[in-house]
Amino acid sequence: MKIVYISRSIIPSRTANSIHVMKMCNAFASLGHEVTLLAPWTKKLEEKGVDDIFEYYGVEKNFELKKVYSPNIKYLKKRIYSFRCLSIVKRVDADLVYGRDDMFAFYLTQRSGFFTLFEKHEPYNEKGVNNYFFDKFMKNNKNRAKLVVNSNELRKMYNSSCNIELDSILAANNATNKIPDEQIPLNVNIDKQKIQIGYVGSLFKGRGIDIIVALAKRIPDVTFHIIGGKDKDIEYWKNKEDLSNLVFHGFVEPKETYKYRNMCDILLAPYQSDEEGNRSSKYMSPIKLFEYMSSKKAIVCSNFKVVYEALNDECAVLVDSSDLNAWEEAVNKLIKNKEKREKLANNAYEKFLKYHTWSARAQKILDFIKKSI
Repeated sequence: MKIVYISRSIIPSRTANSIHVMKMCNAFASLGHEVTLLAPWTKKLEEKGVDDIFEYYGVEKNFELKKVYSPNIKYLKKRIYSFRCLSIVKRVDADLVYGRDDMFAFYLTQRSGFFTLFEKHEPYNEKGVNNYFFDKFMKNNKNRAKLVVNSNELRKMYNSSCNIELDSILAANNATNKIPDEQIPLNVNIDKQKIQIGYVGSLFKGRGIDIIVALAKRIPDVTFHIIGGKDKDIEYWKNKEDLSNLVFHGFVEPKETYKYRNMCDILLAPYQSDEEGNRSSKYMSPIKLFEYMSSKKAIVCSNFKVVYEALNDECAVLVDSSDLNAWEEAVNKLIKNKEKREKLANNAYEKFLKYHTWSARAQKILDFIKKSI
């Protein structure tokens, strides 16, 4: 098929949505389809110093990336972008229009007769302008396949809030790719006699960085590594607690993060609840969890209901998000039990290989579409 993927992701950037978009286009193309990715031309907002966008994201250059320019005209910028995307879809003569974020563009391509499927990563909001067009899009969609979401909890939300039949909504968790086992960062010296514990991701509210800092304070005999975050956030946490066993590595390019995971024995995902600043805790599907699973490392993660779509008690230690004592106990048990760490890591890895590669996700979506036609 000729697939046009429409996004509003800033490419290249440090955002998880840009990683998701690039990986999905790579996966669709790896399955033998002709893929064109459309993204806005946003030079001022893009990551600086990136010579090769595909290399930056660690994906094969097997699809075309088109940057779509729209003038900076208030209220009209997004609309102009959507119409320009429609023009490209017509020129390509796409068999499938797919993507996320720009609802108006998908409304236009559907109205123009193209088979169009939309992916949502957040709940329905009746007041949103995008959801006005989402409603129209759904009303006009006569296909069996109406919507893709990235968690089963979100699937239930759309079934309830928009009265869309469950069979018409596909829940496809996020994913990652298989990585080399042994490579670690050349510029990082680690004490191999000590357990290394890592976190990869952003440092803003709701990610549980305070849990990690507190653990580093309580467990001084191991080294904690925090990979990612903006300079201002790193400075904030460094000023709050200056600990010799807590290392901030800063931002690492997406294609390099696996090396930092490889050097760790345990990986942490201390997501916080809605009340603690994480608005997506009830429906999220973080790429981070699948990257952790692919690294063959023991995982300690918050025990939200939605997390069980990726992990279970056979492949991770799942604890109450805000119970610091439970986190300390879980980490200490893994530190002392290498056999337990290896068993959890291998179980998680096998689950990842079977269900959570980008290619498996892309194929699941294509199979969902085929049943609809």
